[in-house]
Amino acid sequence: MNPVGVGQTEEYCRPYVECVVSFPFLKERGVYLPHSTLASKPVRFPPLSHTMSDAAPCKSPEIRPLGRALGLLAAWALLLLSQPGLFNRDGFGFLAFVALIPWVWVVSRPGPRAKLIEWFVNGLGLCGFAYWMRYLLPWAVLPMGFVPALYLVAGGVLLRRLGGRYPLALAAPMAWMAAEIVRFSLPSPYSFGWWRVGTLTHADFWFSSGARTFGVWGLSFALAAFAGWVVDRMRGSQGSAKLSHAVGLGAPLAVILAGVLVPAPEMVPGPRVVVLTPGLEQSLKAHSSDWRHTLLVDPVQCLVDGLAEGRANGEPEPDLVAFGETMMPGISAEPSALKAFRDGANSPEFTSRKWTRDTLLGSVGYLDDFLSVLQGRNTRRNRVGTQLMAAGYSEAWLKDLARGQAPLPPNTPIFGGVEGLVEREGYLWRVNGARIWDADGKPGALASKLHLVPAAEDPFPAAYVPWLLDTIQRVGGYIPDFVSDDQSTVLAFEGRDGRPYRVGTLICYDNSYDDPFIGVHGGAGVDFHMVASNEAWYERSVLMDHMLAFTRLAAIMSGRSILRATNSGASVLVGADGRILSLLQQDGEHKMVRGTLRVTVPVPAQGGGVGEGPAPPKTPYVRFWPIQAGLYWVCLGILLFYSRRRLPQLG
Repeated sequence: MNPVGVGQTEEYCRPYVECVVSFPFLKERGVYLPHSTLASKPVRFPPLSHTMSDAAPCKSPEIRPLGRALGLLAAWALLLLSQPGLFNRDGFGFLAFVALIPWVWVVSRPGPRAKLIEWFVNGLGLCGFAYWMRYLLPWAVLPMGFVPALYLVAGGVLLRRLGGRYPLALAAPMAWMAAEIVRFSLPSPYSFGWWRVGTLTHADFWFSSGARTFGVWGLSFALAAFAGWVVDRMRGSQGSAKLSHAVGLGAPLAVILAGVLVPAPEMVPGPRVVVLTPGLEQSLKAHSSDWRHTLLVDPVQCLVDGLAEGRANGEPEPDLVAFGETMMPGISAEPSALKAFRDGANSPEFTSRKWTRDTLLGSVGYLDDFLSVLQGRNTRRNRVGTQLMAAGYSEAWLKDLARGQAPLPPNTPIFGGVEGLVEREGYLWRVNGARIWDADGKPGALASKLHLVPAAEDPFPAAYVPWLLDTIQRVGGYIPDFVSDDQSTVLAFEGRDGRPYRVGTLICYDNSYDDPFIGVHGGAGVDFHMVASNEAWYERSVLMDHMLAFTRLAAIMSGRSILRATNSGASVLVGADGRILSLLQQDGEHKMVRGTLRVTVPVPAQGGGVGEGPAPPKTPYVRFWPIQAGLYWVCLGILLFYSRRRLPQLG
C-alpha cells in the first residue's frame, strides 16, 4: 500500500483522516487532527515511513440487524444441508467449504444488537443439529441449541476484536476455534458438543485424510481460515495481504498435503468377528411384554441364522461374537462391589432402588447362566436354559439346545455390552460398560463408558430434579445412576489360532469424542477399536449417520480400524483410512435393520497382538495433539496481547 505523507492531496488522504478521527488514541503515534473540518485547517501527517499497514486499521462499517440475521441464516442453512443423513448417508461435505463465509462476513462487522441476534440465530442452527433428540426428550432440543450458542456469541466478539487488527484469514479461524473448542469440550448442562464443522468433510478423503496429522480440529481451522481469506478478498484485507494468503490458503493446503504425505498404517487381516444386530426398537427393549423373547430368544435366533449363513458361504468360524450396548441380561458386578454390598453398601438414595441379596446375586447368576447357554456349558440344567425351553418358544435354536447343541461354535469368546456394578464412595453405582468373556466364560476387565449421555445416564442434574427423574423413568424405564471411568479400557482376547488381540472399547456416546480413541494407545497400544452402541432411541434419524461420520474420522485420526456393534443400525466396519469396509444393510437401508455383520477386521502389520515390536505405530495426531492444542492457545494469547490497544469499539 502506498505511504501517506506530506504533500499528498486531501482527496487521497480523506479516508485515512476519517479513520484517525475515529481513533483518538492514535495521537500517541504522532497523528494530530483539528477539531474543525479538513478543509478549514491543515493536517499534520505521519512521516513518509509510516504506511497504512503500520497504522491502526479503520473500523469496519456497521451492519444492520436484518443483514446480520440473514447472513447467519445463510451460514446455518449451508451447514445443516451439508450434514450426513439429511438427504443421503454421507451428506454434502462440499458445502462446508463455503458455509462459514457468510458467518465471517456478517459477524466480523459491528452493529446494533449484534450479540442478541447472533445468540438467537446460532441457537436455532444448533437446535437443527440436535433435532434428533426430539425422539427421546423433545424439550431438550432447546437447551442443546441455545446454551452452546452463547459460546458462538463470544466467538463473534473475539472475531470483531481480532478482525480490527489482523486479516480475517487469521482472525476467523482463531475466533471460530475458540468458540468451537469451548462448545465441544464443556460437559452438559453447560454445553453440548456433538459435531464440529470439520466433521462435515468426513467423506471428502482428499481433505479429511489430513485429520491423521491435525485431527478434526485442524479441519475446522482450515475451513474457517479459507472462509476468512475469501472475505478478505471480497472486502479488502484489514491487515497484511501476505499474512491473509499464508493462513487462508496455507492452512487448507497443509491439511491436504498431510493427507497425501502421511498414509494410514499398514494393515493385515486380523480376527474374524460376527456382530449381532437384532434391530430392536427401544420401546420393545425398555417395555416389552415378553422380555425373554425380545432380548434373548429372538436375538440369539438372529445370531444363529447369521452363523449358518456364514458356514453356507464357506466363511471361517468367528474368533469373536459381538453383542451391542446392554444386550447381555443381568448385572456384571465387580468383586469390590459385591464385597461392599456384603459390608452394607447399596444404591444412592435418589434412585429409590435397594439391592437385596436375592435380587443382586440372582441378576449376577442370570448373566452367568446366559453365557453358559451360548457357549454350551451346562445347557440343560441352568436357569436360563430351563426357563426358555419350558416357555414353549418355537425358535429352532431352542430345539437344538434341548438336544445339547449350543448356539455358538465351540471355543468362541463373546464381546457384549452389559450393565456393570461398581463401588464408589460407599455406594453401588451402575456402569454402562462392556466385557469380553473367554471361551470358558471367564470375564475380562469391565470397560466403562467415558461420556455419559446428558439427562439419560448422567445423574446430574436429574438427581436433584424430581420431575426430570420421573420423565426419564417414564420414557426409558430406569433411573440414571451411572458413573464412568476417566480412560478407555483395553480388552483382550485370543483368536482360534492363538493370536492375541487388544481392543480399545467404547460405548455409544463415546463415539462422538476423540479422547476414547486416541487416549488408549500409549505404550500398550490397540489393534482395533470396538464400539457397543444402542441408537434405537432415535429411530431412523440423522443421528445414525452422524455416528458413521464420527467413526470414519476417528479411524483416520487413530490409524485403527473401528468395528461398531449396534442394537438397531449402523453396524459397520471402518478401515484405518476412514473408508467403510462393510456396512450391515437390508434393501439399501442401514438403519433399524436386523441381521449379522460378518467381517475380518484389519489390524496393524507392525506391533500389537499380531505383528512384531512392542506397540503398533501411532499417527502424528495421536503423538502430538497436546502440543497442537497448546500452540493454538498460545497463539491466541499473543494475538490478543498485541491487539489490546489498537482496537475499534466492539459491536
